Amino acid sequence: MKQYAFLLLFALLLVPAQLEFGHSQHVILLVLDGADPSFFSLEGFPLEGQCQAVFPTMTSPGHVSLLTGVYPQRHGILANEYNDNRKTKNYSTEMIEAPTLFDILHEQGKKSAFISGKTGLAQLVGPRASICVSPLSYPSYIDPPPEDATALTEWVFTSIVQVLTNETPDFICINVPILDDLGHSHGPHSDEVREATVHVQEQIALLESHLDAVAGSTLIITADHGMSPVSQAIPVHALLRNAHYQTWPLHVGRSAFLYEVEEGVDDFVAHIEGVAAVVYPDEFADYGLDHAQAPDLILLAEDDYLFIPEPLLSYYKGMHGSMEEADVPLHMTGTGIPTGAISCKQVDIAPVVCALLSVEYTGFDGRVPMVKEKEARGYGVIVLLGIAVGILFKKFLQ
Repeated sequence: MKQYAFLLLFALLLVPAQLEFGHSQHVILLVLDGADPSFFSLEGFPLEGQCQAVFPTMTSPGHVSLLTGVYPQRHGILANEYNDNRKTKNYSTEMIEAPTLFDILHEQGKKSAFISGKTGLAQLVGPRASICVSPLSYPSYIDPPPEDATALTEWVFTSIVQVLTNETPDFICINVPILDDLGHSHGPHSDEVREATVHVQEQIALLESHLDAVAGSTLIITADHGMSPVSQAIPVHALLRNAHYQTWPLHVGRSAFLYEVEEGVDDFVAHIEGVAAVVYPDEFADYGLDHAQAPDLILLAEDDYLFIPEPLLSYYKGMHGSMEEADVPLHMTGTGIPTGAISCKQVDIAPVVCALLSVEYTGFDGRVPMVKEKEARGYGVIVLLGIAVGILFKKFLQ
């Protein structure tokens, strides 16, 4: 009987425990724009793992999915820009079709803030927050923003501390743009990105030190999308015109949206050099993009390619927009965060924030993911396994 009891204990040791999130007073969601796990990671965080970004892997859809917990087909922000009668326009905050965390928390009487180094993103989601800080507008207790990218990064992190001190919001979402900016201009594995990564890590360490003194604070760090190296253009607009098609393309980085598609265009674009796949409307739901304003066709680029006019190619050494840039880092620490490992989707982050803040809301596509124990059993497991095998072998001989 003792042998079987031991085996039961051994089995329980081998099965990872399912850990749960606790509760927090302040949740800080730090979104590192364009931080790819191939070059960005943090050490020593209690909870760490990976997260899958929504398609297309662009700044606006990614941030809005993080803040709404739903896919683009529900929140309506399908890319960074949209097609309006053959004109490319920026999305506005009124076009977000799902409640954001800012809206949900406001209804619960809680205060929220959005801090962004990107002005366009601040205009898109900032008006939903109680407080918005960006180079366009900021409270009087915050100094004017610098133009230098490195100094702007420090300004963003300093603003987090100042907002926490002066406003004590329940939730802050932050966009840090430097890794995305340098990833585009120099490539994701360039010296410039490596140096910026070190600087961002140093700023995060300083923020952690400050949060240690803020009771009940939680820090979640992730990205809106990754970044792939590119060196070859797919000038789909020019190619369509040269072939006498009037189909209208919207460049979405390593994807392209086609509108007013004519007969024969699908076959034509499928044979363009650099096009990896053509996605048809009956497949859009699989990409979370089945929306009334969705394009007629979606094109996906092969590795090293992006959809862009040839004259603009020299400005880009890195790009995103396809599912190849969907893997993003995820690190959590602070009050309510268990020690373990996690794998989730971008739409799961909003449910986690609500769970930490004890806010009930059921309108998410995502859910609070399971947390598993980290694999750290080492020689102990080997010893236990040897003992168990010995017991079974002895029992068999009897």
